[in-house]
Amino acid sequence: MSFSYDPALDTDLDWVRFLIGDKTTPGELFQDEEINAVLAEEGNKYLAAARLGDVMLSMSHGIVEKAVDDLRLRWSESPQSAYRQYLSILREKGARLTYKEPALFRVI
Repeated sequence: MSFSYDPALDTDLDWVRFLIGDKTTPGELFQDEEINAVLAEEGNKYLAAARLGDVMLSMSHGIVEKAVDDLRLRWSESPQSAYRQYLSILREKGARLTYKEPALFRVI
């Protein structure tokens, strides 16, 4: 398994990492092989980024509160909501690139 990122954005893999914010190691979320597999299945880098973003959201399991002994942390879902909106924009852009002819579609 490997991790690579070039800020020159020469490859779709670099673009996907840039779009989802998975640019540094340690702390990388996805291996190159995982991103390349999603790129092979999706129509373009934007749809691949949106799909991997969904995976990132699912990793949080919807946790909004964490408690350890007397320490309690809470955070709102607004960052998740903002990221969901961002993923919707990526899906829309990806769909526009996939369907070259004018089309009416709805991204959910």
